[in-house]
Amino acid sequence: MRYNVYLAQVNNRFGDQAFLPYSVGVIQAHCQRQPEISESFNFPELVFLRENIQRLVGRLHEPHVFGISCYIWNWEYSRELARAVRFAYPECLIVMGGPQVPLASKSFFKLNPAVDILVHHEGELAFADILREFLLPDPDYTKIPGLSVRDENDDCIKTGVREAVKDVNQLASPYLDGTFDALINLPYRWNASHETNRGCPYSCTFCDWGSAVFTKLRFFDDERLMREIEWFGLHRIEILYNCDANFGIVPRDICLAKKLADVRRDSGYPTQFRPSFAKKSGPAVFQIAKVLQEVGLQRGITLSMQSMSDDCLTVIKRRNIKQDNLTELLNMYRSHNMPTYTELILGLPGETWESFRRGVSRLFSAGQHEGLLIYLCELLPNSEMATPHYRELHSIRTARLPMLLGYATPSDDDVQEYFDVVIETTTLPFEDWQKCFILAWAVQCFHCLNITQTLAMFFWTEFGLEYHAFYEELMAFAADNPGLLLGRHYADTVTVMLEGAKGVGMGRPVPGFGEIMWYPEEASFLSMITRKDELYAEVRIFVDHLVSRHDMSVSTLLLEDLISYQKESLVDPFSPAETRLRLSHNLSGYFEKIYYGEAPQLLSSECDVTLRAIEEYNGDLSKYAIQAVRYGRKNNRLRRGSVSLD
Repeated sequence: MRYNVYLAQVNNRFGDQAFLPYSVGVIQAHCQRQPEISESFNFPELVFLRENIQRLVGRLHEPHVFGISCYIWNWEYSRELARAVRFAYPECLIVMGGPQVPLASKSFFKLNPAVDILVHHEGELAFADILREFLLPDPDYTKIPGLSVRDENDDCIKTGVREAVKDVNQLASPYLDGTFDALINLPYRWNASHETNRGCPYSCTFCDWGSAVFTKLRFFDDERLMREIEWFGLHRIEILYNCDANFGIVPRDICLAKKLADVRRDSGYPTQFRPSFAKKSGPAVFQIAKVLQEVGLQRGITLSMQSMSDDCLTVIKRRNIKQDNLTELLNMYRSHNMPTYTELILGLPGETWESFRRGVSRLFSAGQHEGLLIYLCELLPNSEMATPHYRELHSIRTARLPMLLGYATPSDDDVQEYFDVVIETTTLPFEDWQKCFILAWAVQCFHCLNITQTLAMFFWTEFGLEYHAFYEELMAFAADNPGLLLGRHYADTVTVMLEGAKGVGMGRPVPGFGEIMWYPEEASFLSMITRKDELYAEVRIFVDHLVSRHDMSVSTLLLEDLISYQKESLVDPFSPAETRLRLSHNLSGYFEKIYYGEAPQLLSSECDVTLRAIEEYNGDLSKYAIQAVRYGRKNNRLRRGSVSLD
């Protein structure tokens, strides 16, 4: 008799794009390489897409073993799927693995009696052992290391720790051995994951990647990786996600980048490459970025921070680029027309309201104007930050929110995913977290998405008004003027924040911009960009208010130039790529100096300036939202550059 094994790694659809289920693909590929398994088991279907669970279960054919790979974005769906499979097929052995499966599993089976086994950490060898044990007349899964096993009373039996896979090359490639052949011709534009090594030498407390077991790097062979890259080009992979914790950390990564560039030139694919670059950006990352840029694969280099506070970085065991080197790195990449982005996490232990707001200003002052992304601190179940000791030590309070699956197309299942967001710590009371949230929304929406970017730069350069102070003033103005467009979006964001802290989702659709859930700052931006004239009329009122309030000496002519230049530099969905304006001051050269961290000189000088965007959108709101905002916020697609001065 041959037994049926189903493997599931469900993900959302993103328009017509879908993800090949790499993690379960590796498991299936490894298992099918084992003679005793391949002779006894069939693998009828890889389940990869969120869909109605009853419909999914209805098409299964006598599953004997059902394995589910669990992540933060599919955890609740995976548990519902396990329950549905158990109800339809009571004798099926149901196994869960993946990074969302809790190491602290003592009470798991009491809450989830539909599940038989949890696999902790890497799953390939463990799942193969489970299948071998399944074939025995009286299987005893407690003999297998690396598991939690449910007993007859729904109690948990935890087996010994399984060592990490020492030689990852014993694992077959699902790309090269045909595992994905049945999927690749389905009508999707496919995204794929590429793993060149496993492990992470860092131990950030908010992350579960570099645990004590997996700090040592283990490398896949060069030949295998080169052949996989060729496979991605041949099979027209749309977006290739590199799965390494630190791409660029070892010398061979430049060779992999060159191979990827060659394949891109020859085939046109992949169209995008998304690595997580090494935490300490250096010459190797720069060389890789240059290679990728030459073939249009470079969408932004990560200059990693997470926090600008030394106290916070110590608490979370994080070591970054030296902040003194940040301006130099930014200028180096900017001079080669390579966009960069920096990520901050709001709610990290050790962060304060003062350190957060000044950290934002320091990033802008260093020259990181376009690419700042601020994420809420999520508590991952197997991270150090989620342990009872760490939570108690730092008085961490969380809110359980419906997950914002950014840019995902709504599916027809009705299962809501959740994540736990830090909203208070010892150093960041809830009231201060709220102020940080509003500031994060403001600087991303108005500065990084280029509504008021050059205006803030001007007031910092000429009057020493720090960036955080500029945006705090803008928010105060919006709060005082609820009838304005600015005031309405400020009030909406406050509501989103307060409801979020009570467990209401923060994602927002924006009519006309596709069936996508947008982050709060993006939703506000997209709503305002269609009313650009009204928006800048209000910005002018705010600037006049700011100048008067601080008794600044700025001529009316200069203010008009500043507003005009800012407005025309912002790419919108309706205007042509190229625009021309007459100025009475040398603003183009002035701001260029500031972007490079140099001292500018503001001069009265009549000139005609031509500004050009990378692309024009001809009123196509969906295309604008995806290209300029979703992807473009990391690579400066929202600011027209100066191309000529007359």
